[in-house]
Formats: sequence, structure tokens, C-alpha cells
Amino acid sequence: MHKKTLPSLLRTVRILQPCQCLLGVKIPSLMRNYTSRSGLLLHEIKPWTPASIATSIPIRFLHQRTSVNAEENNPVCGSSACSGQDHVREEYGQTERGPSLDGEEAKLQAAATGPPSKSCVDVLDAFINLHCRHELYCSVMNLFNILAYGKTLTLCEKRCISDHPNFSTLCYEVMKSAPSMSSRFLICGLHVFVTVDVNQKTRLIQTLLNALQHRLSTLNLDEISLLSTCLKMMKRDKSMDILHSGLSLLIELKCESVGDVPTLQRLMRIAPAHMRRKLEGKALQMIDKFTVTQCHNMFSVLADINYHSESLLDSCSHKIIGCLDELSCKRIVSLTGYCSKLSYFNENLLSAIGDNIMTSVYMWNIWQISIVLKNMAFLRFRCVPLLDYFADKILQESKSLRINYLVTTVRVFSILNHLPKGKENKFLETLNTALNIHMTAMRNKELLRTVYNFCLLGLVLPSPINNLLEDTSFISTLDNTEKAFLRHIRLCLLLESGTCPFSIDDMEKVEVNHSHSVLMCHTFLKSYFKDPALYQENMQFPSSYFIDFVLTVDREQNKLVHAGDSSWNMTRIAVLCCTANAFTLGSLHPVGKMALKMRHLKSLGFTVVVIPINQFIMMTEDKKVQFLEENIFRDLSCNQNSVLSNKTQQIEHHNENLI
Repeated sequence: MHKKTLPSLLRTVRILQPCQCLLGVKIPSLMRNYTSRSGLLLHEIKPWTPASIATSIPIRFLHQRTSVNAEENNPVCGSSACSGQDHVREEYGQTERGPSLDGEEAKLQAAATGPPSKSCVDVLDAFINLHCRHELYCSVMNLFNILAYGKTLTLCEKRCISDHPNFSTLCYEVMKSAPSMSSRFLICGLHVFVTVDVNQKTRLIQTLLNALQHRLSTLNLDEISLLSTCLKMMKRDKSMDILHSGLSLLIELKCESVGDVPTLQRLMRIAPAHMRRKLEGKALQMIDKFTVTQCHNMFSVLADINYHSESLLDSCSHKIIGCLDELSCKRIVSLTGYCSKLSYFNENLLSAIGDNIMTSVYMWNIWQISIVLKNMAFLRFRCVPLLDYFADKILQESKSLRINYLVTTVRVFSILNHLPKGKENKFLETLNTALNIHMTAMRNKELLRTVYNFCLLGLVLPSPINNLLEDTSFISTLDNTEKAFLRHIRLCLLLESGTCPFSIDDMEKVEVNHSHSVLMCHTFLKSYFKDPALYQENMQFPSSYFIDFVLTVDREQNKLVHAGDSSWNMTRIAVLCCTANAFTLGSLHPVGKMALKMRHLKSLGFTVVVIPINQFIMMTEDKKVQFLEENIFRDLSCNQNSVLSNKTQQIEHHNENLI
């Protein structure tokens, strides 16, 4: 073929191919044998420019196997699957994928970093040219950007899109052009149609799924990630199962060759659950390559897939602790959120975050600190300097304290059982004043929780409590947790007024299924007390507080006496076996619920002794005995001779009986 006519012919074919013209389909097929026989070096077809007319360019034709007699049915009508799916193959090195729009597609993808200003309806209004592939690509990608980066659509908004006159046309054009479009276009189009609730069994969706099945081996990591996200929005069916299986195999193959941290983290986000352990091991092998930012990103990845890897989190935390200055305030806030979501209780990391905030507190606004404190409260971490600083800010803004700050402050300080030292009354008065201002604007359930949090802090507010109790219709709507709040509030109100709802004699033994660690603790305590008559086990007030052991001590004789002795000189001790969640992280400072229980038991006449089970069961026997003697008998005589002699007599008597 003459060198001057060849570029013109190729340009004509290039124009005809996207239009689904019969000539554009058949010419490459006819020319394929000629080009193969001629031994020409084959390359990709480049878009025509005036400068390329006079140049002889080595060309590779693209073979398109498209059915000419395509059905002209509506693509949104029901169909089980689209058979005979065809596609165009274009090579870029070793990668197979659908044809792109060269520079135009790159510009569109580069612009897709944020939500466009148009709405979906605007995009559909502008979709006019049915034969322009460029306009079809732009329309679908614009819809994808709006839906991917915008807010979640309401049912009414989805209906407006699906009922738009141009939407059906767009669907048909996408279905018709699917074989010749890029993989990214197919995935973004699938995301658009799934988001607007196009029926999954329609011919349109099945066509896109079928086309993507043929392209699986050609997808790059970005496209795999997009497709995985899209499939999570869809219901499982036969086509979906095939894609899921293919994606899992593809991700597994890519895991073998991954060599950099960003790629590994992106694979972890999209990998199926059975591969997470393998990727976790690979991440631990590469931990020395992690930067501080990548360690932060690992927290984000694990939080997104809801996978708690203690060893990986510890390794990343170790790197972050020494380099917190490299992270922005926003990243530090998000880090505490990831720890909260993963229930990752790392005292060293949280302490370092608290210290870092206090050293650069001028860079932080009050709202950021409130979020950090809320996340720390969920993790039961009590950062005293930061709490006191926040309390001072609340006192300074007392006249204009907004409702969201009020609710957050009361919740955080009540959970952690903390009041600023020397300013307890002033702080509570400030919060009470703010509650009186905002009480009418609060929903009943929000008010109930806030009043309960005030009770945890030791401030009982009769006025809002009475308002809640008088509303019988509101009480009937409460769930079990909210009813428990109400019971505690009533109990606080009674004890505050000097009215005790029950006495010590009202306690009764209950059957409880304890955990293994609690049973171990109970077993040692019973062996320590020896005589079962000297203690009462698993006691509870009616519909109220549970006590592991009740002991009775004679103050005059300084010894344990039989349970139930009600002489005037007797002291009752409530022994509480508590798990770690009853205390703030890394201390024996009781959290809000535990502190309230201890206050109420003291109001009922008990001396409260708390045994931290997690620490107690790890002690040696000598340490356990020493701990019990220092805590249970600390109110008796210093040498505790009478108590110990009483125990010795019991042991000797027991031995005599055995003999």
C-alpha cells in the first residue's frame, strides 16, 4: 500500500470503529492477514494529527468481534445475562485492557480527585450526542465523580435520575459501547448504575459484569480496588460469584509480587478475609520499610477492614510514638479514632499523644481536643493534664457553652470519673447551668443519658429527673440499656434524699455463670477465708448491685465473724472482683459505673474492697495473701494479730478433725 494513502485509510478506520460501523469492524479483520503476511512491525494506533500525515507509522490493527445485528432492546429491561460478550484488545507493553481516549481520558481521570460542581441531572441534561464516544465517556465519568464523592442519594434523588429522559439512552449507549471501552469506564459505569438502584438482573448490569469477567486479568490495582468496592454494594448471584472468585485469585497472585508498602496497604483494603493473615505476615516482614505516615495509614487500613492485629499495631505504634511531631493535628485525631474503632488499648501510645497535644496545645482547637478526649474515654484512658486543660476551656466559655460541647464534656468526664482538682463544684455548676439553658432543645433520650452522666459525676438533678419520670409514654419507648439508666437515676435520687430503698438484710444469693478468671479468683478467696460461715458469696440487692463476697468484721475483737451477725459494732465489707474494664487504662482508678456502684455501696453501709482480677490471678500465692491482708483487713489493728490467730485456730481445728 502506498505510504501516503496508508495514514488516511487508517484515520478513516479509526473514526469508523467507535461508531460501530460495519466497515470499521470488517476492515481490520480483512487487513489482519495482509499485515501479518507483510511482516510489518505492529504498534498501537495513535490519534491522527496533521503532522502524522506525511509520516509512515508502523500500525497494529485492533480486531473487534462485535455482533453487527445487535438487539435494539432497552438495556434496563430484565435479562438473566448477556451472551456472546465481545471486547477490544489493545496492548500497552504486557498489559491488556480496553481502548482509552489517550490524553482526553488522562485529563478526565486527573480531574476526578474531588466532587464536581454539577449535579447528576445536569450531566444527563447535557448528554445529547448519541454517537460521540468522547461525550459518553465524559458523562459516565462525571456521574461517577458526583456519586462517589458526593453525599448519599435519597430514594427521591435516585428516582429523579432513573426517570430522566436521557438516562435510558445513556444506559443503552453504555451497554452497546461496553466491548470497546476501557476497563475503568466499565467499572465506573457499573458503580453509577448500582448506586442509582438499577436492577441487578437487567441486561445492562449483566453486560458490564460479563465484560469485566473477560477483562479480569488486565485490571490494574486501582481498577481492582474500584471493582471490589462496587461489588460490596451488590447482591451475590452467579455473575457476582464468578467475579469474586476471579478477583480473589487475582489479588492472591499480586500478593506474591508486592514489594512496596503503599501497594501492600491497598491490597489489604480489598483482599478477602481468608488472605488477611497472609498479608499481615507480609506487612510484619516489611515493617522496617514503613515511614511514620505509612504506619498511620496502616491504622486506617486495619480500621477500614475491621481487622485487629495486635502485633502489627504494636509495631506501628512503636514507630509513631517517637515521631508524633511529623503527624498533623488532623492525623493525630484520626489516629485516636482508629484506636477506638479497633479497641486497641495502648497506654504508651495514648500517653504520647496526650503529651504531644499538651506541648503544642496552641495549635489545637477545642473541637479537636474534644474528639481526642471522646476517643480516649472509649478506651478508658485518663489523661489528667488534657482533661484539666479542657475543663478550664469549658469554664472560660461557660456563658456560651454549646449543646454539643455540653453533651461531650459530661459524657467524657463521667466515663473517666474525673473532675478538675480544686474546681469540682465550679465545674459542675457550669455544666448544670448549661443544661438548664439547653434542656428544652434536647431530645428526651439524649436528656436521659446526660442526666445519667451527671449522676455518675455525683450531681443529682431533681428537676430534669422528675420531668423524665412523669412522661409515661417516653418510659414505654426505652430499651433495656435506657431502662437501666433510669433505675440508676432513681436510686441516686433516693439515696441523695436520704431514703434507702433497701437494707443489707434484703440481699439474696444468686446463681451466676462466672468467667474462668473470676472463678479462679473466687476459688482462691474461698480457700483464703477457709470457713464458709465467714463469708457470703454471690450476693445481690433486689434488681440492683451484685457483690462477690460479703464479709462481717468485729471491730472490737478485730476478727472475721459469722456472716449475718448484725451487732452494732460490726463492719460489713463488700469484696468486688473486677475485670480490667472497671478501671481506667493502666491504673486502679474506677470508671464511671464502677465509681457509682462503690459510692452507693458505701451509702448502704459497706466498706468496699476492689480486687483487679487480671492482676490478681498473675500474682504468686504469697503476693495474693499479702494483697488481701493489706486491703481487706487494713481497717483493723496494724499487726492484725487477732485476725491471724483466729485463722491459725481454724486451721489447727481443721487438722485435728482430719486426724
